[in-house]
Amino acid sequence: MTTAPVFVDTDVGVDDAVAIAWLLRAAKVIGFTTVFGNSSVEDATSNLLTLLHAAGFCHLPVAVGAAAPLVGARPRITTLIHGVDGFWGAQGSYDLVRLPHDAPSAIAAAARTYPAMTLVALGPLTNVALAVERFPADLAGVRVVALGGAWRGGNMTPVAEFNIYADPHALERVLAAGLRLELVTLDAFDRVVVDPEPFAQALAERCGPAGELLASMLPPYFGAVASLDGVPSLPDVAAVVYALNPDLGTASPALVRVVTERCYAYGQTIFGFAPAERLRLVASDEELNALVEAAGGLDLEAAVREIEQGARDNALVVCDVDGAAMAELLCTVLYAERVT
Repeated sequence: MTTAPVFVDTDVGVDDAVAIAWLLRAAKVIGFTTVFGNSSVEDATSNLLTLLHAAGFCHLPVAVGAAAPLVGARPRITTLIHGVDGFWGAQGSYDLVRLPHDAPSAIAAAARTYPAMTLVALGPLTNVALAVERFPADLAGVRVVALGGAWRGGNMTPVAEFNIYADPHALERVLAAGLRLELVTLDAFDRVVVDPEPFAQALAERCGPAGELLASMLPPYFGAVASLDGVPSLPDVAAVVYALNPDLGTASPALVRVVTERCYAYGQTIFGFAPAERLRLVASDEELNALVEAAGGLDLEAAVREIEQGARDNALVVCDVDGAAMAELLCTVLYAERVT
C-alpha cells in the first residue's frame, strides 16, 4: 500500500461518499476541492461537509471549485442516480460563503507543501485542468489518479463515460500537460460490486454516524442503478483503492485521445496501446499514404521514427482491477472500528 499524502478533487455523490469514508481511514488525506458533476458544485460541497462532519474530519481544508465545464453547460442526468442534491436528501445545511473558492490554487498549494502527493480526481477534470494551466511547475511531480474514460463502451453514451463526457476539454488539457496521469476507466470501476442490503446494514451498525449517513442514501442509490440495469457497483471506490493499492489493478501505458467535437462520439476516450494503434492516432491519411509509397525507399525508417515522436504514451490506463479484492478491502477498513 502506498503511503503518499492524498488530496481529493470530488463531485461528491453517493459512491464518492463511500470512497472518501474509506480513504479517510486508509490514508493521510490532506485536503479537498469540489467540482460539479453528480450535482451542482454547491451541493457537492455541502455533501462533502456533511460527510466530513459525520466522520469527524471537519478540520480538513475544503475549497470550492468549478461550477461548469470549460465549454458548455454541466449535464444533469446524474440526478437520476444520486438524487436532486447528490445525497438523496441526506445533505446537511452549510454556509459556503466563507470557504475558499479557488480550487486550482488549493491544489497547487497542497502540491507545494507535499510534492509527492497523490491527487485523486473523482469527478470531471475541470479543476485539475485549470490548476495545471495556472501552476504547471507545482503539479509537475504530482501523481494524478482520475476516475474516467471507457475502452469498451460508455455509461453516458454508447461510447463515453460520464466524468469525461462532462468536460472532455479538461481531459484534453490534462493530457497535453504531461502529468503523471493514471485513468481508472469504466471497464475497471464497474467491477467493485457489493451486496447492497448487507453492506448498508453493516455500515449502519458498525461505522457510527458516518456509516448511518451512508446507509441512509445507499438504498435509493442502488435502486436507481438497478432500474437502469446496472450492477450494484461503487465506481469511486475503485479509484481510491487503486490509488493506494496499484497492485490491485493493471495499468497499461497508452496514447490517449478524447473527442471534443460536438457529435455522437462527444466525450469518447480512445486508447492507443499497441505501436500501430498509437501511430494511427497521430498520423494523417496523407502521412500514412506517403509511408506506403516510400515502402521501398531509403527514407522509410526515418519517416516512421519522425511520426512516432508524436505517438508517445501520455497516460497509464487501468481497464482491469481485482474487484473482489477491492470490495473486501473496502469492507475490512470500514468495519475495522466504530467511527465516533
